[in-house]
Amino acid sequence: MSGSVTYEVDGDVAVVTLRRPEKLNALSPQMVDDLQRIWQRFADGDARAAVLTSEGERSFCAGIDLGDVTHDMWRCVPGLSVDLDKPVVAAVSGHCIGAGWVLAQYSDLIVATETARFVYPEGRVGAFGGLASGIVARVPQKVAAEFLMLGEPIPAARAYDVGMINAVVAPGEHVTRAMDWARKLAASAPLVIRTAKALVNQHVGQAAVEQHVRTARLLGRVSSSEDLQEGLAAFRERREPHFRGR
Repeated sequence: MSGSVTYEVDGDVAVVTLRRPEKLNALSPQMVDDLQRIWQRFADGDARAAVLTSEGERSFCAGIDLGDVTHDMWRCVPGLSVDLDKPVVAAVSGHCIGAGWVLAQYSDLIVATETARFVYPEGRVGAFGGLASGIVARVPQKVAAEFLMLGEPIPAARAYDVGMINAVVAPGEHVTRAMDWARKLAASAPLVIRTAKALVNQHVGQAAVEQHVRTARLLGRVSSSEDLQEGLAAFRERREPHFRGR
């Protein structure tokens, strides 16, 4: 890990922290790589729930670092590059912009401070990854259109009123509340929590772009597999291939 993202375990709860406050925790290519590895570690580990937060209260995540652009940020989104059947609680304070909103949106629950501001300014930047369109299945259609198209900030209180987030707390209390919820989730019956998460996500549905990402991920596993290289080598060498399923 680069140090710009950390992974710690507190009992049955994993704490994932974006640590790049000098850049408002904007996502660099290295951070995307680190987060993908961290979600795999969480999926494979013993922790039963996770809290996703950031260093400092000025910014949860200012989106993609436009000075060091990553073109596949979907890899760091909870549940996309790595299948997660365990819950993730996002603890948000300050700016939550663009790809930062995507990270929060794909968490199962969101706690935000009164100072949090949510904005999707891609229309003014000229870029659109598409994953934020999942908001259409989560809030009223007109609110989703306003958020995605106008690019104006939505304060925490209104975000709560329209169902974008689950709770609004005083500054400095977002991680405490998120940890409290994560511990309750970790202490609950794992099979029930996994099933509830699966059913909630099933009823929310998947945006077309999300389906595309999941398909690309599956196809990518095949195109980069050892079995493909073995199959091509066997064809060239006129022999039977020895596939190993990886």
